[in-house]
Amino acid sequence: MSHFSLSSLLLPLALCLVLGPHLIAAQSPANGNLIAKACEQANHKDFCINLLKSDRSSSKADLRGLAFIALHLAEKNASATALFLRDTLSKPEGDSDAVQQALLDCYEHYITAVELLEDSTSALVSDIYNDVAKFAKAAVADLDTCDASVKGLKAGSATEVANKNRDIRQLINTALTIAHVAATSKAH
Repeated sequence: MSHFSLSSLLLPLALCLVLGPHLIAAQSPANGNLIAKACEQANHKDFCINLLKSDRSSSKADLRGLAFIALHLAEKNASATALFLRDTLSKPEGDSDAVQQALLDCYEHYITAVELLEDSTSALVSDIYNDVAKFAKAAVADLDTCDASVKGLKAGSATEVANKNRDIRQLINTALTIAHVAATSKAH
């Protein structure tokens, strides 16, 4: 019943090979400035800076590498939420039919969101920044649809999904901001 394909397993390896040079391109001492530049336009600057600094590879990454880090964290969290939903659906103890249907809807949207974030990452690898944004924004639309499904439901799992949606949306928006900075820096 796994919706994750072999390509989901091979994608990280391919990305490491392609993005490796971008993750080691910048020198550590100057990278605090690069992280600040990457997060300058973010709605939540402190979140962006802390997010990037929490990943040890950010100390040696260029702007594209920083965008990859943020996008990868969004994809990782979306995948974890899809697994959470799958596991929750397999044990429907006490959930109403409405909650079960909402969680099933969310699960289906999360499967799509993960695929879209993988597509966004692939576009980043290929330096196709318009597609990075297109796929990431489509993933956010899936989260919005999930939000609509769980809105007003009082069950703990529905509330937890709504909180995860908010967090992942913030990760995606941070990744989009950094990708935009990388794209505009590359154009100059």
